[in-house]
Amino acid sequence: MATFDDFTPNFLKAKERWPDAPLLASHYDAVVESYNGSGHDIIAISKSFVECVCRTILGEFGKPEPASDSNTTYLLSQALKALGLANTKGASRLDDILTAHNKMADALSFVRNNYDAGAHGKDGFLDTLNTNECRAYLITADSLVAILLGAYEGREPDLRFTREPYERFVHLHDRVDRTVSVQASVDSDSGTDTVVVAFSSPYLPDEIELRLEPSALLYALDRTAYLELLVSSSLPIQEEQEEVPAEEAIVEAVPTATVSTPSSTVQIVETYEGQLSTLKDALDAQLLTMGGLESALGTANSSFRDSLLATAEQHMGLDWNERLPMRAAMKIAIKRVCLRFGIDPNRAEQNSELLTGWFAANAQAQTEAVSI
Repeated sequence: MATFDDFTPNFLKAKERWPDAPLLASHYDAVVESYNGSGHDIIAISKSFVECVCRTILGEFGKPEPASDSNTTYLLSQALKALGLANTKGASRLDDILTAHNKMADALSFVRNNYDAGAHGKDGFLDTLNTNECRAYLITADSLVAILLGAYEGREPDLRFTREPYERFVHLHDRVDRTVSVQASVDSDSGTDTVVVAFSSPYLPDEIELRLEPSALLYALDRTAYLELLVSSSLPIQEEQEEVPAEEAIVEAVPTATVSTPSSTVQIVETYEGQLSTLKDALDAQLLTMGGLESALGTANSSFRDSLLATAEQHMGLDWNERLPMRAAMKIAIKRVCLRFGIDPNRAEQNSELLTGWFAANAQAQTEAVSI
């Protein structure tokens, strides 16, 4: 049997077109699971997928959210209208195609309401569809997604509402960057430092000024830096100490002492024989399942693994698993270990989250009950 993506490729194309849309992703996973399994609810799920694509397109152009009970045909017509493909009641030859697709949407609703095993409370053993009928239904849904994606290509969504990634509009960013000049300052009059950024263009009579609190700027641009500063904000103010060079701040050996404050302590070691030594094999297996670690899993594999264990030990304690600042400090430290071993920053961010969760599940019981 052909795979779902081979048989109906436009479902996957829609999911990949908007990778940050969680509903599309969950609907796609559900319809694939149904196709590969029992086929239960495959009609309802695929119909909902088509509707979800329609709602996503409407959102890209800032159109009003349709009522929750809007049917598939209405949603399809509104999405196509937003894409410049409104039915002109016979004034265009394209109307015949649009009418045909509207009839296909009507057919999806008809089959869903009358033949789907779970529709409107019907017994799950009644009115089941055979394999050929399911395939015809999926092809119909896939065709509707295809016309939506085809119409969307080459269209510029409304930049005020779009969820497209920044990289999608490089051609527009270049125009802005070439013509806009920037001046920045810090305003401390209110008692809190505020970043003031003024943008001006020769084509605008007045400059545009943005005022950003440190928290707003960090939260929008770098969540890891935000968490690191959040952790540091909870630390007591200590007396000024002699400055230690950054390269000397990385400890090259594993001590047995634990830290008493939630700082992001990093340990880079050749070998490790501390409290978490029994997890070496398990951590090796975990690292092999994670992507983007090729640079660290080469000849330095044992050093990378042992440095992760040594760093994790420095952040373990009685209540670290419940307290957000402690977990945040551990995640930041693990990310720094990844960066030290040449891992891509984006991968380092993702894997630090995964590894923090892994240590939460596997290491807590093996640490000493030390109050942080």
